[in-house]
Amino acid sequence: LVLITSKGLFGGMSAGCFSTLGNNPFDVIKTRLQGTNASKYASTYDCFQQILRNEGVSAFYVGVVPRMGRVVPGQGIIFMSFETIQQALEQFQFFQ
Repeated sequence: LVLITSKGLFGGMSAGCFSTLGNNPFDVIKTRLQGTNASKYASTYDCFQQILRNEGVSAFYVGVVPRMGRVVPGQGIIFMSFETIQQALEQFQFFQ
């Protein structure tokens, strides 16, 4: 049970880490398009281009640390909980 629990925890935390790194650029663009200066962008692609040209690649990862602090533990707990509940339910004939 401990091995399955820890594998679920670390697997979920890894998934949370990679999903945050992959999604953060899209969240930055979305946030810019919803913000008070949204009118300076003609489209989503224009927003992407302006950020890249004026601020560089690192601008797509602004706010990534606090987001990881929220997402990574949460995903770890969700994966761990799923694995633990699934293992507990497999003891019953109904769930096999």
